[in-house]
Amino acid sequence: MKKIRFAILSFAHLHAWSYARVLSELPEAELVAIYDDNMDRLKKAAETYGVKAVYSDYNELLKKEDIDAVIITSENARHCEMAIASAEAGKHILCEKPIATTLEDADKMLSAAKRADVKFQTAFVMRYHEATVHVKRLIDSGEIGKILIITTTNHGKYPGGWFGDPKLAGGGSVMDHVVHTADLMRWYTGSEAAEVYAIIGKNIRPELATEDCALLSIKFRNGTLGSIDCSWSRPDNWPIWGDVYLGIYGTSGYIVVNAFMTNIWLASQNKQFTWHYFGPDCDRDMIRDFIRVIREDLEPRASGWDGRQALEIALAAYESNKMKKVIKLPLIP
Repeated sequence: MKKIRFAILSFAHLHAWSYARVLSELPEAELVAIYDDNMDRLKKAAETYGVKAVYSDYNELLKKEDIDAVIITSENARHCEMAIASAEAGKHILCEKPIATTLEDADKMLSAAKRADVKFQTAFVMRYHEATVHVKRLIDSGEIGKILIITTTNHGKYPGGWFGDPKLAGGGSVMDHVVHTADLMRWYTGSEAAEVYAIIGKNIRPELATEDCALLSIKFRNGTLGSIDCSWSRPDNWPIWGDVYLGIYGTSGYIVVNAFMTNIWLASQNKQFTWHYFGPDCDRDMIRDFIRVIREDLEPRASGWDGRQALEIALAAYESNKMKKVIKLPLIP
């Protein structure tokens, strides 16, 4: 069967390196072209993954290269321009989260993909992690009855660089970490958020221009209550981007999810602290499913709309913190 030919548009986001690794491992995929406006990153990525077609202008890449799909892993504020250009060039799109920094941009991206009749998938990797996927199966089977409350955390380290620039990132830890667990709550409940209340702080890294921690309370339209505790509270040598811990309370049961605990922690006198993860590779499973979506003409499990709706919750959190009140959804772009 013909391989799906991919291009990666920017290695600005740290997840781009894992996605490129996956593309190099999957027999049904091929990474054929790379764009980056940072020449050092472009050279390093090309050498690491053996890609000869490199571009400092993504429009040139889209015109010249015979590719089926793109993975957009640029700075958040640049997702919109790249997604629209890719859609107009007829390329299927896998876009890093958050989908954009404004609802206006998110709507433009989804409209462009619809006009071009291309697939648009949001990189919500937790919809593809076997632990959180199994939880979805348990919930859908009625194992814990009607969901009443979902408590979540997503604590990680500060990624550095442009993540601390609100113009490029759209915010700080809220924009970076809220969307993952907000999306899981939408997926598990099958409901949209109706109200958001948030308290946001800069308590851990005062040198940043963005927030580094927040607490959100969410009420969904079906009555489910949710909370998100997100932060860049881990040290720089922390081994993983987040923890993704959930407590799901139902009318007839309770589920605890600790998605990344399939690992070994090692601290000895002979070597530095190390962390060995041997759980599911959700990046691999996400990209493999995206390929299936393209080949079989399916709707993505994590659609562009899902990306937009999770972004709306993050933006409502900023508005709530600013106005010191509960924000009702939907927001009006």
